[in-house]
Amino acid sequence: MWTLKPICVLIIFFVGLTVSIKVRCNHPETIREDHIHYCCKHPDGHNDIIEMCANETKFKLPSKDEEALEDVTVAQLVAGTCFGKCVFQKFKFFKNHELDMNAVRQHYKEVHKMDPEYEREMISAFDHCHSRSEEETAKLMSFPFFRIKNVKFCDPKPSVVLSCVIYNFFHNCPKDRWAKTKECEETLEFAKKCKDALISM
Repeated sequence: MWTLKPICVLIIFFVGLTVSIKVRCNHPETIREDHIHYCCKHPDGHNDIIEMCANETKFKLPSKDEEALEDVTVAQLVAGTCFGKCVFQKFKFFKNHELDMNAVRQHYKEVHKMDPEYEREMISAFDHCHSRSEEETAKLMSFPFFRIKNVKFCDPKPSVVLSCVIYNFFHNCPKDRWAKTKECEETLEFAKKCKDALISM
C-alpha cells in the first residue's frame, strides 16, 4: 500500500527533473542550431539529388553522411535560396512556381514507404507550410540580406517552405524518435521559452 512519504519523494523527484534545465534567452550562443538534426530521428545518409544541388550552388552540407533535408539549418536555407530552388526542381516539388503537394505526397509515399511514421510527419509538415508560404516569403524578403547589391539569390519560396518544414519536424517529433540527450532537451526548452531567439526554431 502506498504511503504519503514515497509519493512526496516521487513528486519532488519529477519536479526536480523539470526545473533542472535552466533557460537563458539572452544567451542563444549556448545552443547549437547545427545540431538540431541529431534530436529527431530521420532517414540519414547520402542523397544524390541534395548533394548535386549543393555542388551546383556551392552550398555546404554537414557531411557526406548527413544529406537529408532535415540536416540543414534554417539559417543556411535563408542564405542558400538557390540550393532550395534546385532541390525543389530536382524533386519536382514545384509546379508553376507553387508547391505541388501531390508530388510531395508521391515522393514520401514511394521513397519512405518503409517508414510510414516519418512519411506522415513530413507530408503533414509540408501541408502545413504550404498554406503559409506566401506570407513567410514576404517576411523573408524584408531581411537586409536581400537588399545587399551584388548578392545573388533565387526565388526564396522553396527555402521558406523547407525552413518551415524543418521547424515543424523538430517541434512535432514523435516521442519514440526523440533523442533524449541533455543537449536536445535543452535546445527544445530554449525553443519553447525563447520565441524567435533562434532562426531554426
